[in-house]
Amino acid sequence: MSKTVWIAGITAVVLTAAVCAGIIFAVSAESSGRTAVSGGEGKVEMETEIQLAAADRETLQAGAPGEKAEGRAGNAGQTPVEGQNGGMGQTDGVNQAGSADQMSGAAQTGNTGLPEGISQDGAEQESATAQSAPGPENQAEPPAKSALPQELIVDSDPQMYTYDQMTRDLQAMEAGYPDLVTLESLTDTPDGRSLWHLVIGDPEKAGRHILVTASIHAREYMTTQLVMKQTSQFLGNIQNYPGITEGTTAFHVVPMINPDGVSISQMGLDGCLTEETRERVLEISRLDGAQDMNAYLRRWKSNSRGVDLNRNFDALWESYNDGLGRPSADHYKGTAPGSEPEAAALIALTERYPFARTVSYHTQGNVIYWYFGQTGELKEATRALANQVGALTGYPTDANYEKLDPAGYKDWAISKKGIPSLTIEVGTETSPVPPSQFQAVWRANIGVWDVLLQE
Repeated sequence: MSKTVWIAGITAVVLTAAVCAGIIFAVSAESSGRTAVSGGEGKVEMETEIQLAAADRETLQAGAPGEKAEGRAGNAGQTPVEGQNGGMGQTDGVNQAGSADQMSGAAQTGNTGLPEGISQDGAEQESATAQSAPGPENQAEPPAKSALPQELIVDSDPQMYTYDQMTRDLQAMEAGYPDLVTLESLTDTPDGRSLWHLVIGDPEKAGRHILVTASIHAREYMTTQLVMKQTSQFLGNIQNYPGITEGTTAFHVVPMINPDGVSISQMGLDGCLTEETRERVLEISRLDGAQDMNAYLRRWKSNSRGVDLNRNFDALWESYNDGLGRPSADHYKGTAPGSEPEAAALIALTERYPFARTVSYHTQGNVIYWYFGQTGELKEATRALANQVGALTGYPTDANYEKLDPAGYKDWAISKKGIPSLTIEVGTETSPVPPSQFQAVWRANIGVWDVLLQE
């Protein structure tokens, strides 16, 4: 082979190899370019999805108008404790997913981009969880005056409504209306119970005060059930009483003035909390000559010390002859006006607030007593109130106070304090009034508080 032919062959081989290499390089470059472009599009797509997920969470966490700003994930100004996943009480260093190994303030939900160490799948799953199961930060803010935390026992119309049940209901009312209801104990009774006083409205701001009481006589405990049901109904419709909600009027309720006596009437000796009270009641029963203890205790009227609390006020007390001169289940007037802690507490309450009107609920007779020898404007104002309540309830009014025992709370409120005051006797037959009469008593007295609120 000639030298020229050999060189030409070598040149052809080299040229062929160069062409093949060029083709391979071009193909490789094109593939690499597509990969780079594809990787870039994937990165943009991931960032876009993260941003949309973050935006979705921010929209979800924004909640309804008027929600509190505190405690929402992704909001500026969050504290290390509040605002991570909306959970209250999470400590510094706990991230929104609940992990305790991330530092406080690190990559909270709602920022553009992912927290370090959180995958795209994790972010999408977290966003879905936030939308399907919103936390406290996504709830509407509760109203200023919340609903009652539990059903009231009095609204179930029990056959017998006890002191403990009343106490539970009073506490539920205070808890359910914390800006509107105040509950206090005026004193401790001789047998160790609280004498509850509930106020609806602002007692310090109000210029007008109204008082309703019940169960100053032990066996007349149906009146507690009535007054507590009136209270429940009133609170349930409180939006209809702007004078109360705006603070110009306060309603005061003492639903059981004589809790020791009520417990004795309802439960007999089992209603005595202390051995001292039990022994005292047994001694009084011997003095009274009781034969049938169950019937005797059921008809108990006094407090646990044997004093009739509605004969313990300074309204002809000195001239009143109770015919006993000693503790009894009924009628003993005590050693002096206000000698009993329950009566003294009611006197102090009346001197503490300038009551415009008072109503004392008793049983029985379906009648309204309003007169105690008052004259002039006080007489006319008391008569007008009695007539209004009588027109509502259907109960007749009675002005013949001389046939009644004096030294009652209504008598004292009229004669010594100049307050238009009524005694409303509900039910018929006997005391305790049979439970079967409660619905009729309730229907007759539903609107009494509305009458009392009228100027």
